[in-house]
Amino acid sequence: MYSVDHLRQLFEYNDWANRRMIVSLKENQSKRSLEILAHLLITEKEYFERLYGKDSAGFDFWPAMTIQECSALAKEIAGQYEMLLKRFDDEAIGLYVKYKTSEGVPYENTFREMLSHVLIHSSTHRGNIMLKLREEGFEPPKIDYIIYLRETKYV
Repeated sequence: MYSVDHLRQLFEYNDWANRRMIVSLKENQSKRSLEILAHLLITEKEYFERLYGKDSAGFDFWPAMTIQECSALAKEIAGQYEMLLKRFDDEAIGLYVKYKTSEGVPYENTFREMLSHVLIHSSTHRGNIMLKLREEGFEPPKIDYIIYLRETKYV
C-alpha cells in the first residue's frame, strides 16, 4: 500500500513525465496525441476537485485544448497535488471522500485510492500517446519511472 511519502514521489514523477510529454508534443505535432494529453490533464484536475467533494455530473473529460493550455494546466495541477500531499500523513490518506461520477453516480473511496487512480490513469494515457507518436513516425520521450529516478535521485 502506498505511503504518503511514496505517493509524493510518484506525483513528482507524474509531473516530470507530463512535462516531458508536453515538450515532445510541442516538437512533434500530433492532433490525436494532444487530445489524449488534454484528457489526461483535465482528468487529473477533475479528480483533484473530487477530493474536495465536487460533483462531476456532466463533466466533459475530452475538451479541445492547445498545447499551451495543456502546459499551463499541467503546472497548475502539479502544484495542487504537491500542496495537498504536503498536508497529509499516512492516516489522512486513508480517509474517505464522497463524490459523484460524470454520470451522476455517487461513490466513496479513500484519498489513497483516488490518488492511486490518478497516477495509473495518467500513466495509461501517456502510454497511449507514446504509441500514437510512434505510429505517426515520431520518437516519443523516454518517461520510464526508472529513468526519472536515475535523473533525479542521484544528482
